Amino acid sequence: MRQRLMAALLALLLVNCRNNPTVTTAPDGTLPATIVLQPTMPPTATALAEGLIVRLGTPDPSPNCPEHYPWFFDHRAHECAAPLLNSWAVMQPFEHGLMVWFQEGGRTYILIEEGSLFKPYYEAIDLAGSSLPDSDPSLVPPPGLYQPVLGFAKFWRGLVPGYEWVREGLGWAVAPEVGYSALWQCNNSGGEAARCYFTGPRDEIIAITRGSVQYWNYWQGPVR
Repeated sequence: MRQRLMAALLALLLVNCRNNPTVTTAPDGTLPATIVLQPTMPPTATALAEGLIVRLGTPDPSPNCPEHYPWFFDHRAHECAAPLLNSWAVMQPFEHGLMVWFQEGGRTYILIEEGSLFKPYYEAIDLAGSSLPDSDPSLVPPPGLYQPVLGFAKFWRGLVPGYEWVREGLGWAVAPEVGYSALWQCNNSGGEAARCYFTGPRDEIIAITRGSVQYWNYWQGPVR
């Protein structure tokens, strides 16, 4: 568990590091059990990594939880954490939502932004494992917008049966896709209370609820 947490932390630091934390040593020159961090306001791009360092240095960051796993962010809800995962991810923003792919498990999510508090999302599955298409020259986006390619294009262009609605639901992409090192962590609840949290490329945190009614929302807006 600690090795996986540290791997995730190192990946986050390597991708996002801009400011170095201040580490206070003991009088004998050794590092203390808890790293003391220089507070920053507003949050910097390393805020998640710094917070995880503090929680890993705490003797028991989740004393009321059976597995005692720490959350990777400052989580004030009364729920217990499952193990933290670190995965390479790709995200692309659209006019009406997002598409996100995680290398861990090969999962693709379609997140629809339609202005409600309970935004719907869908896990897109290609059972046939079709090839990754390049751009379609017959599809010309308006100025400043983009046509998705490769894995996102399979669903956006309806090349996978059952996903013919995605293009109309999302609209055109508003930026190219970007790859990044993502953190993913779920609570240990089941049923309607099951929920997961993951990071975006600008250190935003997105929460998805996994009960019979599936919806998503921003837990934390972009830091960068």
